Amino acid sequence: MSPDIIRWLKQQTVKENETEQFYVKSELETKCYYHKNFPNSYSETIVNIDGTQRHSPIDKTIYRDKLKQQVGRKAHKKSYDIEVTNEQFIFYEYLDDLKGLYLLVASFKDDRIARESTILEDLQAFVLKKIDKESRYEDEALCLCVKPMEYSLEKHFEKIDAFESANLFFWQVPPRVYVRDGLVLVIYRNIRLLQHYKVNFHKKHHSASLHRLRVIMRRTATILEAFPDVMQANMQQVCIDMLVRFYEQSKLLRYIYFLEELYTTTKHAKISIYSELKSLMEAEEHAVLQMLYSAPFKQTVQMLTREIQNPNYQQCYALTDEVKSVVKKHLNDFEALLQKTKDGHDDKILEEIFISMDSVQTLIEDFFHIIGEKKVHIIVDELNVLLKPLREYRNCKERLVIIVAMAETSGKDILLDDNPLLCKNMEALEKKITNALKLLRGSKFYV
Repeated sequence: MSPDIIRWLKQQTVKENETEQFYVKSELETKCYYHKNFPNSYSETIVNIDGTQRHSPIDKTIYRDKLKQQVGRKAHKKSYDIEVTNEQFIFYEYLDDLKGLYLLVASFKDDRIARESTILEDLQAFVLKKIDKESRYEDEALCLCVKPMEYSLEKHFEKIDAFESANLFFWQVPPRVYVRDGLVLVIYRNIRLLQHYKVNFHKKHHSASLHRLRVIMRRTATILEAFPDVMQANMQQVCIDMLVRFYEQSKLLRYIYFLEELYTTTKHAKISIYSELKSLMEAEEHAVLQMLYSAPFKQTVQMLTREIQNPNYQQCYALTDEVKSVVKKHLNDFEALLQKTKDGHDDKILEEIFISMDSVQTLIEDFFHIIGEKKVHIIVDELNVLLKPLREYRNCKERLVIIVAMAETSGKDILLDDNPLLCKNMEALEKKITNALKLLRGSKFYV
């Protein structure tokens, strides 16, 4: 507390008090906290889902036992109560884990007294920020959540706007923000990239643009799936479903582009199959462009933009802690999937494993600087033992489906020699995947 405040308090009639409060893990639909009023008054409070509270005095022994079950931190504070006619001022000085935090609560009988208050006028010089019942400064949040942070979310948005769209992949979410603020910044970055690659693809159909567009769709859906409280639950699920749908609808064109590139580097490929590829490509490009400029795509982007600007879903938790917790959960789920392959595997379980790895990869790429670069490199190196052959294996399967469908629809008078474009290493890939599964089943991933 500043010397000026201390001098001012010495001039007042002050009632001092010291308290501490902490929470314990509670039953469903209730919250439980314990309160100590120094020197030796203790109580237990149960808060029901409807907000009603039940206070019960307890003794020192029970209080100490419950302290061992503490969740979060203790809110230990001193209060300085100043009361004059029709005005009340309470200074809260927080100690221990919350040291450095000071709150002033002012109460007035009516607005006129507040406007004319000389005490309030004297105190204005010491007020750094005015807050009006902000949830992050309530005792529950101070106990269970991160210490209140001060930053301008708008300035972080402005920094994203300052990037050229093509360079936005180099932007990093700031670690010292609340979890929802960090997530909406990532989603906002992704919205800008979606629009950039949409326009880029429209101007010049290009496999790289389509690939990056699809990557951003999948990444945005993964972020929304991994953090279910970014926006309203129904809106969030709609956006996930639509993004996954757009991602799947553009998959065929992505593989056709890949086959076209493969054709140009393959010897002995017949011109007839190239002609069929071109015809199929033109039809799919038209379909993908229609999708990108359709009402559902525009509405999905609008919903995302509107929801991330909604301030009603603030979560007073640190982004760093939540990201590490979510990545740890995804890695645990991945390890559980690996154990299912002990007695063999089929394409269904391999697809589940690939989706799980893809989600982990998205999270660690967006938040590598938060998790720690060294840890991320170790995880990526281990995952790539399986991810690389499995990705190629899936590509071979999809390639075969497309080529077979082309052969069936090309007409009997055209002979499609598809052999040069088919995979020649499926047996080797299956062996690599089996060995990688065996190796990774003995691994443990840490963040």
